Amino acid sequence: MKLGRRWNIRNRGVKKKSFVEIMVPVLTLLTIINCVVILVLVMNIGRKVNRLEQQILLIQNDAKETLTNEEELSLSDISDIDGNAVDAAEAADIAAVEKQESTHQWDGKGDRSNGIRRVYLTFDDGPSANTDRILDILAQYGVKATFFVVGKEGYADQYRRIVEDGHTLAMHSYSHRYNEVYASLDSYKADLTKLHDFLYELTGEDCRFVRFPGGSSNTVSSVSMWDLIDYLDSEDMTYFDWNVSSGDSTGGNKSVEQLTRNVLDNIGTYNNAVVLFHDAAGKSTTVDALAGIIEKILEADNTVLLPISEDTVKVQHLHQ
Repeated sequence: MKLGRRWNIRNRGVKKKSFVEIMVPVLTLLTIINCVVILVLVMNIGRKVNRLEQQILLIQNDAKETLTNEEELSLSDISDIDGNAVDAAEAADIAAVEKQESTHQWDGKGDRSNGIRRVYLTFDDGPSANTDRILDILAQYGVKATFFVVGKEGYADQYRRIVEDGHTLAMHSYSHRYNEVYASLDSYKADLTKLHDFLYELTGEDCRFVRFPGGSSNTVSSVSMWDLIDYLDSEDMTYFDWNVSSGDSTGGNKSVEQLTRNVLDNIGTYNNAVVLFHDAAGKSTTVDALAGIIEKILEADNTVLLPISEDTVKVQHLHQ
């Protein structure tokens, strides 16, 4: 019995040793395979990362090149609101204002809704060859808007039609030349008074709403904007900026799709949305986009389109 037990023990030991000897190379092989698989995966990921980095670099370079080309093009092709050539100083002022008009963010002070979103379509720089088309579209949809006009000869019918169609006639500046309008407080007063009297003689309207060329937060004025604001207050006039830009001030014509996105993607940010458009030479796509923009706004729940009035929340970039 003792001999049999010892033999069984030795036999089990032999079997156990044989199992270990078999498993060691198996486990080693599996470890090697796993390492190879991991190495292959890492190498593939590395190649993909390198390709992605190269694509990002190409995109960045293309973006820089495009931006540079656009900047060069805008500086060389800048004109005034009537499409006329300007000198280098005025071109620099126009470029600075166009950039500011498209990027400024309003902080919403004084914004209120009472459950209704109010949208104000405003048009700067008119009248122009596009004004009648704009007025026709507004009439088609029964919408009233606000026109911050400049002083131009040959557009008496358009000034009068703005008033007769029930829109708000407001003041931008007479000359719209920054180096003249903003040369001093007296020059601003003279320019605005000239525009006010010009419009009163044509339409009988005593205009009380103003939009500064480039907005109250412009960086091209030689005089403190607070001095100009104080002057407006003393004349019982109210200035309005904007909190939604269509983007039509920069460069030439923006596409209808881009203008539409710029407006519709941003009016929902505010309960009182003052939208900036331009009624000027070369802004044909602004007119082309207008009907579609109006239709989408009218389809929105609890949303109304209004002209600026005494009841409008003051959308102003500079606050007291």
